[in-house]
Amino acid sequence: MDMAKWESSTTKLESYLSHYFSLIEQRTVSYYLRCKSLPVEFDPTEDLTKLFEIHEKMKGKIKELDEFKQLDPDLQSFLDLKCVIASKMLQNCNFCERNCGVNRKKGEKGFCGQSEQSFISSAFLHWGEEQPLVPSGTIFFNGCTFDCVFCQNFDIASQGKKNNSNISDNFDIVFRRNDAVTPEYLGKIATRLFHQGALNINYVGGDPTPHIHIILESMKFQHENICQLWNSNFYLSDSALTILLDVMDLWLPDFKYGNDECAYRYSKVPHYWSTITHNFLRIYQEGSKNIIIRHLVMPNHVECCTKPILKWIADNIPKVVVNIMGQYHPDYQVSSLKYSELNRRVSSHEMQKAYEFADKLNLTVFR
Repeated sequence: MDMAKWESSTTKLESYLSHYFSLIEQRTVSYYLRCKSLPVEFDPTEDLTKLFEIHEKMKGKIKELDEFKQLDPDLQSFLDLKCVIASKMLQNCNFCERNCGVNRKKGEKGFCGQSEQSFISSAFLHWGEEQPLVPSGTIFFNGCTFDCVFCQNFDIASQGKKNNSNISDNFDIVFRRNDAVTPEYLGKIATRLFHQGALNINYVGGDPTPHIHIILESMKFQHENICQLWNSNFYLSDSALTILLDVMDLWLPDFKYGNDECAYRYSKVPHYWSTITHNFLRIYQEGSKNIIIRHLVMPNHVECCTKPILKWIADNIPKVVVNIMGQYHPDYQVSSLKYSELNRRVSSHEMQKAYEFADKLNLTVFR
């Protein structure tokens, strides 16, 4: 990349992630703290329809705030409302677009394999994320709403689906295996990561979507002015995304497939394209607008997936940062006998085609 092009890319990066850079420099206030500062009256016993009506009236008001003010303990906050809504959604779970409808409060499990309890596999300072994000305070949750045949975190993603809910010990706060993480404890983990130097709290997995209720509740026990980052396959339902829009400062979604056929064949995901593009438009139009989209290039899928994805981004949400990733390698269920078309690494020629197409579209891409 020549110097002029590099300077232009850097300027766009700073512009497209302006809220994030302001936050890590402590020149603005994180959205979750603003939600805790915003009073709202509601009856927790009301049904979801009524609670969402109240939520709708509050939507967008946090952008009018740029300070944190501790509310009187007797007052309810916008964050409190979100927590109540998330808890009620568990009774007929539709956190993701599969809309399983199971009652997770009674221990029922849908596709993700998770009940009301949440388990984490690890939490640590991650130095392998995109350069502006490191060190990132990553918290890996068990379970996933996808079932990718090439999953490189299948040991985490499959937890619960195989009735195996062990928690690993990769964090320097001691916790016991098979103990569900509580909101208070998750808040302590986030706070410890902040004090260790994390620039953000990075909710990932598996996928964090099944754990929205615990994540939101944990923010009651977080008090630091730190970026809240949603790192997800982005197969959220419209209702779930609604309650996340006002608390997440930075979005780090995957954009895996350029069509529904590939999505279903390799991840068992129906209605992928319409769901993902709808969600991207919402965070671009209603959320923080600070978005880094990850696309993992897969062998033999540049034409059917990579190019349609990049074209859609350029046409619909051009002011985002894109990370075109070449880390794919055969894993999990992929072999010479099964899914053989994926049974190799991505070639340098395929990566070159992806980058050239992104440059042609004038996208801002990590190199």
